[in-house]
Amino acid sequence: MFRKLASFVVFVSACLGSAQLDPSRVVAVVNGEEIKAAEYYQRMEFLPGVGKRIGDRFAELPPGFLTLEQLITERLVLQLARNKGCLPTDSEVQAEFERMKKEDPNLVQRWTSSGRTLPELLYDVKVNLAGFKLKTFGITITDQEVQDFYKKNPSMFTVEKRYKLRVIVVDAATRQKVDEDLKAGKPFAEVAKQWSMDLTKVEGGLVGAVPASRLNETVRNAVSNTRIGQTTDWIVNGERHAKFLLEDVLPEQVLPLDDKLKADIRKRLMLDRGNVRNNVQKEMADLRAKSKIDIKNPEFSQLYDRMIGTYLAQETAKGQGTKP
Repeated sequence: MFRKLASFVVFVSACLGSAQLDPSRVVAVVNGEEIKAAEYYQRMEFLPGVGKRIGDRFAELPPGFLTLEQLITERLVLQLARNKGCLPTDSEVQAEFERMKKEDPNLVQRWTSSGRTLPELLYDVKVNLAGFKLKTFGITITDQEVQDFYKKNPSMFTVEKRYKLRVIVVDAATRQKVDEDLKAGKPFAEVAKQWSMDLTKVEGGLVGAVPASRLNETVRNAVSNTRIGQTTDWIVNGERHAKFLLEDVLPEQVLPLDDKLKADIRKRLMLDRGNVRNNVQKEMADLRAKSKIDIKNPEFSQLYDRMIGTYLAQETAKGQGTKP
């Protein structure tokens, strides 16, 4: 609910702060001509053809306005959490941040390499955590409930058999060259880099570990009849000819009920029950309706009033069981 904007808009929101600090930063060079951050963000603020869905309609709205609306929504989320006494503490935010870093060791590097700062990342963590606490307000899940859910839903925690694959995709005229190179003992990855038409060629045709159910019947049959370390026959699909290398077969695996999985199950159960118990969307609508929001840009202020007016009318209609 809180993060409905398109990824493009979220990116804009995240980058605006750093852009103001360095308007002379070069963001692109076109045939030797520089495009600097000041021009980039000014143009992006009013770029046409961007928008968001409001109810059952898509409204074209400037990215600058969508970014501002996102920031307003985030402030309201934090204010609602504060009003209800469930605003995340600094220690809770830090604990969630450490958990995220443990699951994704490249998180900070990826975030900061795009020009965003560590405080901005911690703010993002805080907003998302506040949203979770609002949705799950008053909900407690016991250890026994977590264990019972795990036992009663074995299929949810079973990873199906996977095939570790590489692929070479060529046209009919190139098949013979690929076969000759492979027969001569040239590594499959090198042949893929040289001849393949597929995007995977840059990584030597690496597809990765693919669940059996995600392979179409033709490929699944070909791979299942191939020994580890061997290649399939050519599989033809129109003008594209594909040959797979089976690097390994990973058997079906039941995930152990470790601390991470327990935490994931607990969060799932909390959200399921919270969605029934807590009407956060209505609480947000009520807060919006009584909030004093002063947008300095007159055009954006008018857009916000119209958008929120439509949104609140739809929420009221939902509560009354009628169509707006």
